[in-house]
Amino acid sequence: MSDEMLSAGETSGETGKTLPPPEKPPRADGDGPDPDAWMVTFSDLLTLLMTFFVLIFASQSPQKEKLSEISTPREGPFGAFRSSITKELAFVPNRQISQDNIQVLLNEIGASDVTVTQDKQGMVIGLPSETTFEPGSDKITPLGLKHVLKLGEMLRESTHDIRVEGHTDPFEADPSVFKDPWFLSLARAQTVQKLLFSKGVPPDRTSIIGFGPSHPRFDNTTSMGRTRNRRVEIKIMRQDEAP
Repeated sequence: MSDEMLSAGETSGETGKTLPPPEKPPRADGDGPDPDAWMVTFSDLLTLLMTFFVLIFASQSPQKEKLSEISTPREGPFGAFRSSITKELAFVPNRQISQDNIQVLLNEIGASDVTVTQDKQGMVIGLPSETTFEPGSDKITPLGLKHVLKLGEMLRESTHDIRVEGHTDPFEADPSVFKDPWFLSLARAQTVQKLLFSKGVPPDRTSIIGFGPSHPRFDNTTSMGRTRNRRVEIKIMRQDEAP
C-alpha cells in the first residue's frame, strides 16, 4: 500500500510520522454554536465600560456654579410680588435673624406689602414707599413706623453691617422741598436709619445711601412701574461686603 493510501492515524514505515486527519466538511447552518457569538458579549462589555468611565469623568469635572431659584409668589397692595431665594446665595446672619424669622414677624404684624429677598450682597427687606411714607415726603406713615420699629427690634441682634437704601422714581420729588429725587431717596433712608437707631441697632454698623431713580426694578414709563420703584430697602450685608 502506498503512502497516499495510508489512513488517518496510521504511521508511515519510511518516515515514522503520523499523517494529519482529513479535513472535516463545512459546518451546515444551525449545526452547533456560532463561533462568532462572543463578539456580541464583548461589544456589550466595551459599551458598558465606556459608559462607566464617561460617568466618572463627568462627575469629577468642574462645573460652573448653577443658581437654583425658589420663587414664592406674594400678594401686595399693587399686585403679585415674587420673592426669590437663591440657594447658593442664601445666608443667615444668626439664629434670630433669618429670612424665615423675618417673614414670620412680618406676618404677625400684617406687613404683607413688605418683602424679604436675597441678592449677592445679602438679605434685603423691601419697604414700599406707597405705604411707608407720605407722597413726595420723607415723613413716615403710622403703618410704616410700626413696621420699621418692629424690624429694628429684631435687627439690633445682627452682627452684620446694615445698609439702608432709598429709591424713588424720576418725578416724585417736590422741587420746592427736595432738590432732586436723590435728595428725597436719601432723606427717606435717613428716616428709617434713625428709627433703627432708636431700637438699638448700632450706628457704627449702619450706613445709608440714596439711589434716586437710578436703580429701578420696574418700568419707570408707567404709573404702576413708578409706584413699585418707590421704596426703601434695609439690606443686611454679607461679611465680605462693605456697607
